[in-house]
Amino acid sequence: MPENIYIISAVQTMKKNIRLTFAFLALANLSSFAQLSTGAGGATSILPNSPTTNTNVGIGTNTPNAKLEIPALLNGQTFTDFNDGFKKSLLLNIGAYRDGYFRLLTFADMPSSNVKPNAETWFSIEDRNDANRLRHHAEANGASSFTINDKTQSNVFSVYEDGSNAFFDLTKTGSYLTVGGKAVWPVAHNFWVKTGSSCFEGNVFMNTNLGIGTSNFTDGANTYKLSVKGKIRAEEIKVYSTWADYVFADEYQLRPLSELEKFIKENKHLPNVPSAKEVTENGLALGEMVKVQQEKIEELTLYIIDQNKKLEELRMQVNALLNKK
Repeated sequence: MPENIYIISAVQTMKKNIRLTFAFLALANLSSFAQLSTGAGGATSILPNSPTTNTNVGIGTNTPNAKLEIPALLNGQTFTDFNDGFKKSLLLNIGAYRDGYFRLLTFADMPSSNVKPNAETWFSIEDRNDANRLRHHAEANGASSFTINDKTQSNVFSVYEDGSNAFFDLTKTGSYLTVGGKAVWPVAHNFWVKTGSSCFEGNVFMNTNLGIGTSNFTDGANTYKLSVKGKIRAEEIKVYSTWADYVFADEYQLRPLSELEKFIKENKHLPNVPSAKEVTENGLALGEMVKVQQEKIEELTLYIIDQNKKLEELRMQVNALLNKK
């Protein structure tokens, strides 16, 4: 066999043995829980933990207290600007590059510094189009927020608190919130409590229509803010409406009783009062009906006063005739 063939074969065998050796060492390291502690100097600073019995992994520390520990920068740092501080405060930078520096999943623990007096933490997940899809931000002694965005960078969900107030927003028109079970698509309502009851201990303000037992808010040409299919029970109902004191105005024309009698015979109801057929078909406007009833009461009072005057006049005439005898 030619000498060069022996050399090639020997080299190949040596490479194979080296690969096997590295594979064995890798398995040995995994099985023995080998640790890394990196500081200044990079690869030249790969050191055993102190003590060496510490089986945790530390990056930037050789005394890790967790399975993986990465210490943050200390407060009082000096940066050229906010971006410089953010980059130097990155503890996790995982996934494909989305710009020249940041990756898809990042966590930054930015200490108090010359560019930001309060320490901040940022956790974010981007897609490969550099669009943020999830972000959590918290400022020491300050506000915190959690947001989810869609592919166009439009917010779809956000929670924000400033220490005194908290806000929960589903910002998109096609947002649905279901409590008490998973909604079946398509969802009938933007907010849906499927089981149990709902309780509001504070005031409830609605700038729209409210339906109880019905989703129909129109009746003829009118739209009603509150529609109820069923009975309503209350201790008191207060209705704001006009009133019928116009009956007592000097220019008000009271029908003669003869005309009133004729109207009743022909129509089977009082003037200005809806008929039984109208009430059955169109319902009863409570405020208007109370006003009409008051109108009839006031008209009746005028009729009684007028009849009393006539009776008094007749009594006087009778007495005058009796006194002449």
